[in-house]
Amino acid sequence: MSRICITGGPKTGKTTLTGRLFESHETCRGLHCPRIDGSLRDGHRCGEPCHTDDLIGSHDWSEASQAVSEWFDAPGPWIIEGVVVSRALRKWRDQHPGQAPPVDRVIFLYMPYEPLSKGQNAMAKGVATVHEEIESWLRQHGIRTEYGDGNMTAPQDQRSSMSET
Repeated sequence: MSRICITGGPKTGKTTLTGRLFESHETCRGLHCPRIDGSLRDGHRCGEPCHTDDLIGSHDWSEASQAVSEWFDAPGPWIIEGVVVSRALRKWRDQHPGQAPPVDRVIFLYMPYEPLSKGQNAMAKGVATVHEEIESWLRQHGIRTEYGDGNMTAPQDQRSSMSET
């Protein structure tokens, strides 16, 4: 089973990388994907990645991170990506004291591919600050954040782990 989170600031290639990972795994057609309201789509399988940014327009940051934190309880495999992922992981950790993170792989993209507005820069700094806060919790449970840019690809061992159910 593979549960992958992709996080980082705006315009860093999270959705692009998610698409590449998704397309490189034939078994991703059976990914579990929670709905925006937290329930699961299409009989628990939707065959597409989960984009947290879909929540940002209709929810404030706290509501969005709460909804996504509930997505982490869905059975894998899944890919959840967006700027709210680090906040959602922090919220999940706080609501599940002492439990291991609900993820197998965390990717943090840090290099924007185009200039950011003042608000986007502030958002990127906030995402980085929150991720720094949860980094030791992830490491404590053997999960090392992979840092990179949107040109990352899945290592061969990660590709094969997507087929496990």
